[in-house]
Amino acid sequence: METGFRYLTVIILLSLLSMATVIKAQSPADEGQSAPDFEIIQVDGSIFNLSEYKGKQAVYLVFWNTWCGYCIKKIPKLKDAQSKLSEHIRIIAINTGLKDSVDKTLDFQQQFDINYSLAFDHGKKITDLYGVWGTPTEFIIDINGIIQHRDKVPDQLQPLLSRWNTLTQILSNKDGCSRKRSTC
Repeated sequence: METGFRYLTVIILLSLLSMATVIKAQSPADEGQSAPDFEIIQVDGSIFNLSEYKGKQAVYLVFWNTWCGYCIKKIPKLKDAQSKLSEHIRIIAINTGLKDSVDKTLDFQQQFDINYSLAFDHGKKITDLYGVWGTPTEFIIDINGIIQHRDKVPDQLQPLLSRWNTLTQILSNKDGCSRKRSTC
């Protein structure tokens, strides 16, 4: 009996250890980290690939749902940013697919006269990749592909655009030391 108890204890401990490893490996994308790359078909049929914006333009990524009241409250801010700042920041809103459909997304786009890009995350692959648990969840990804904000996106985007769109290069000197240098 004592041997069986020890065996069971070892199995439970190993299971908990493997679960902790999986949770750590699937930690959500967070500020200061490289944004996980993805490709998604937008509702207009075009393809959005995050890596295409690296070195070109900051990206404002929003995960949302049609039934989410807080998501609906963000629409005026997103529409205004799209109208005024589209040359400086690319906005894409990804429907997580939770209790939603592409048809509901298209109806939502028409109902609220959405002027920014929408996509539907079939199978929640990108939603899971970014560790999104609730909506809205917002990310600002700078021109270098680094997450600058996970939620808590400032109401005023304009003052931060120059920072988000500044390239940072890693330079190595002959001693093998690295330092960061910003260029425009």
